[in-house]
Order: sequence, then C-alpha cells, then structure tokens
Amino acid sequence: MTWEYAHLVAHSFPIVLTVTGALTGLFGWWRGRADLEKWGMVALVIAAAFAAPAYFTGLSAADVAADRTFVRPGVVQTHRFWATWALIPLFTSGALAVVALKESDRRLRRFTLVLGLFAACAVGLAAWKGSKIRHDAGPGSDGSAVLVSEVFHQQDQPEEG
Repeated sequence: MTWEYAHLVAHSFPIVLTVTGALTGLFGWWRGRADLEKWGMVALVIAAAFAAPAYFTGLSAADVAADRTFVRPGVVQTHRFWATWALIPLFTSGALAVVALKESDRRLRRFTLVLGLFAACAVGLAAWKGSKIRHDAGPGSDGSAVLVSEVFHQQDQPEEG
C-alpha cells in the first residue's frame, strides 16, 4: 500500500465525521434533542481520533507524489497549510467533547458543537484545497501535475524544424 492510497483511505473519516457530527449535534441543540447532541459529540471525538492518521499519511503522500510526479509545490503546500490549521479546532473540539460527555455539562457541550462547526469549515476548506492536487495529466487536468513518464517521452521526441 502506498502513502497516497493510505491518505486517500484515511482522509475521508475526519471530513465526514466532523461535518456530520457538528451538524447533527447543532440540529439536536436546536430541536432540544440531547441524544442527537451527544451523537454529534461522539462523532467529533472519532473525527479527532482519525485526524492524526489522515494528516501524517498526507505528509508522507506529499513526499511520494513530489518524487514521482512534477506537482506544483504551491498546490500541496496550500493544502498542507490549511490541513495543519484545521487540526487545531478539530483536536480541540474532540478533546472538549470527551470532557463534555464525561461531565454532562450542557454549556460545554454546546460550545463544543459550535467549535465543531468551525472545525468542519476548516476541514472542508483543507479538503477543498486538497482536491486541487492531481496525480495525472488526464483530460481536464489544470496542469498542476504531469506524469514523469510523459515528460521523458516528450524529451525523447526529436524536434521538428
């Protein structure tokens, strides 16, 4: 298994769980359903747990992609920058969710859900920036990546003229 594949598998969990956890928890708050609030809190805890593997496989995948392809460094660096900043509210909301679930503190639970919504926005932005990374130069490619074999193939062609 390559680092890129591991990252593609691992990164979905924190994205989906952060968004669904925050939205479900806030919906539960709005409707007065403590069970939905708690479900949202549990989802934030699980999202925070999956964030570290997603982040570290992403760091390794970036190194592998840079060795294998000509990826514009700015595309990967922008994604890495926003992913790093998304970890802060995500880990914080996950840690606060553990405390709020243990203490059954309604105010802390609701603050954590609002922080979880902020984390969901940050994670969504990082994910959107990551979607700009291309690993091939297929149809519709914006040129942010070119396969090494294509570059060498073009260099082997004699120039016309």
